[in-house]
Amino acid sequence: MAFLPFAACLFFFFANVLALIDPARFNAVVSLDGSGDFKSISEAIAAAPDNSNTRFYIRVTPGTYRGHLEIPPNKKFIALIGDNALTTIIVDNRSHGTGFSTTDSATLVVRGHNFMAQHLSFENSAGPQNGQAVAVLDYAKYTVYYDCRFLSFQDTLYSRGQCQFFRECEVYGTVDFIFGDGLAVFQDCNIYARLPSDEITVTAQSKDRSWWKSGFSFQNCTVTVSPEIASSKDKVKIYLGRPWRQYSTVVFMESFLDDNVRPEGWVLWEGVPINNLFYAEFNNRGPGADTTHRVNWSTFHVLDKQLAKNFTVKFFINGSDWLPETHVPFRTGLDA
Repeated sequence: MAFLPFAACLFFFFANVLALIDPARFNAVVSLDGSGDFKSISEAIAAAPDNSNTRFYIRVTPGTYRGHLEIPPNKKFIALIGDNALTTIIVDNRSHGTGFSTTDSATLVVRGHNFMAQHLSFENSAGPQNGQAVAVLDYAKYTVYYDCRFLSFQDTLYSRGQCQFFRECEVYGTVDFIFGDGLAVFQDCNIYARLPSDEITVTAQSKDRSWWKSGFSFQNCTVTVSPEIASSKDKVKIYLGRPWRQYSTVVFMESFLDDNVRPEGWVLWEGVPINNLFYAEFNNRGPGADTTHRVNWSTFHVLDKQLAKNFTVKFFINGSDWLPETHVPFRTGLDA
């Protein structure tokens, strides 16, 4: 078998990338300068057929798109595809501090099932002084985020739907910044704590019924400090989660936990009982992964391989049934 020279490999790689963003391959193109079909993302979404079962691809060209955005229930199989998450940004600044409820503060609200986003940043720029300020609120089923960034401080990412998948994403926040009663898997994601603090809580999962399919699973993710506060790293203390509701379910497995993760790992939410929680870890690595001094709750578990399989893409969100249509990379099982 002959091997291509490195330069030729680069050519084919970039040719493939360009092919993915070729406007001819999209149903609609959004561009702030008016060179596309629409100047706003909302206009492109409105132009998509109602209640379709066919993917409608919208290319979002580089730029900063300001304002609230919503995917209505009748707009299904929408795909928003940016060129680069660092240069294609959707941002708003609603917050609790400026008079909005938590749900109404979201920059993006997703209600249409089978939504997909790639190579985009979703930001709420209200700032830490304004309290709850959601970047994305997702109510939908079978949603996928690939190579996306979610940026806020308190309550960054609000998951409320069933079977949601996050792959190679970055989530930035401070307090309960991945939260809600959704059913979601995060695979190969970077979870970044912002601001020096002795009590940063990554998750606030809110499963409130024993029979409800709800919970967060993190596989091969990294939990660490945001590069913007690297110089204050020694002042940052991270908890993996606290229970917003009594059946709160969160698993971290095969992930890297930096030394900022506190030895006890998890923390109470005042007034929420711990006897029905399910908090667990499996085969994590890094200086924060030692479970020797974790909380002594009977509802915290160090899983074996057989139990950990229940929280993989295949079993937790039935990903083998619906993810192939998205063409997003994913692993169905454990890494080892």
